Amino acid sequence: MSTTITIEAENRSVLRRVLVASGLGTLLEYFDYASYSYLATTIAIVFFPPEDRTVALLSTFAVFALSFLVRPIGALVWGGLGDRIGRKSILATTIIIMSGATFLIGFLPGYATLGVAAPILLLLLRMTQSFSASGEYAGAGTFVAEYAPARLRGLLTSVVPMAAAAGFLLASLLATILYASFSPEFMREWGWRIPFFIAGPLGIVGLWLRSRLEDTPQFRRVQEIEREEQELARQQRSASRGSRWAEIRESLPAMLKILLVMSLNAGGYYLLLSYIPTFLIEEAAMSEANSTLVVTIGLVAQLALIPLMARFSDRFGRKRTLMVSSIAFIVLSYPIMTLFSMGGVLLATVVLIVALVFFSMNDAVFPSFFTEMFGTRSRYLGFALPFNVGAMLFGGVAPLIGTWLIAVTGNPSAPAFFLILVGALSLIGLLLTPETARTDLVDVQRKVGTAPIQTL
Repeated sequence: MSTTITIEAENRSVLRRVLVASGLGTLLEYFDYASYSYLATTIAIVFFPPEDRTVALLSTFAVFALSFLVRPIGALVWGGLGDRIGRKSILATTIIIMSGATFLIGFLPGYATLGVAAPILLLLLRMTQSFSASGEYAGAGTFVAEYAPARLRGLLTSVVPMAAAAGFLLASLLATILYASFSPEFMREWGWRIPFFIAGPLGIVGLWLRSRLEDTPQFRRVQEIEREEQELARQQRSASRGSRWAEIRESLPAMLKILLVMSLNAGGYYLLLSYIPTFLIEEAAMSEANSTLVVTIGLVAQLALIPLMARFSDRFGRKRTLMVSSIAFIVLSYPIMTLFSMGGVLLATVVLIVALVFFSMNDAVFPSFFTEMFGTRSRYLGFALPFNVGAMLFGGVAPLIGTWLIAVTGNPSAPAFFLILVGALSLIGLLLTPETARTDLVDVQRKVGTAPIQTL
């Protein structure tokens, strides 16, 4: 009995360290993206000619969007390596590259000093961040999922979106404090740099935490199987690498379905949580401090909502939970954006919390859903590639599209059309996928969806 208790205690200790180490890297990634978005009105003045505010703002969001172009490349690199050499080593590498690039942004001179070289350097560092970050979220989700028991996989993998929300919350809190405490002149000179300086120490802490972990039991088991297969292949003088490529080819249909499901998460995340502060400033005449305050309160609510929605999916199914979210965005996006445009801190806060209730039904669930859709041999790549292609196609461009739609239509509610589109795409993807909740993770793609659903 004492031996069993000791083993269970050790397992819980390992799981806690896995959750903390995985979550910190995701927090850092989203802290970076959110800081850039929440400080966009200041960064636009620092890095672009200030004569035309709209052009400068569009240019700032264009840099944000262009940095996402490298994410599919990063997904191929990190996802492929993660499935071959291990989740742990890739997660240690990505966090140090990501934090280093973020830290260096804080030292960049502005347009007044370097001219056009300033936005070019900003873009290069943003692309470095995106390249490394493309392996972060998928790797963290895969790492946690392969440690988690099936009946709690939704709840435990929700630590990854919770860490993302915490990164947005930390950035929003910091932006709110900075705008409320310092003059516009100080913000343009030094204030905007502070969030980027914070990334350096956070990256070192994350690297230390991840270096203390072992790779997942599921990955280690597959590695042992592959070593036996390679030995057999050498004895039979046949190539063993073909089995891995066959596994990847077999997972491509699942990746396409997941890409459709990912459209709502990517588009919703970066429009609701990255773009809304700028929208409230430009379209609802709200101050910078009040606009970030609205998002800060919304993010506190989302942190509470995510584990609730994840647990809901453990009990009632991933697919059902995700479909409710998709339908809600198809129906409610236009009223939500219309209410946002009316202004007022209280109204905007209530509307954002309502929107986040339905968005959390997607955000809390998709890490477990994505990992359950792939075999261990292709899980990291299967998660990373559609996740990052979706981030490029629907996420990075969301603030730019929102600004552009308003500019060409003159309708402040126009960004809702983008949310309706991604909601519809996500619903189509879900209609094509099986239920995966409470099933064992499988090692090979052809067995996905065949494991019996476990009762709670």
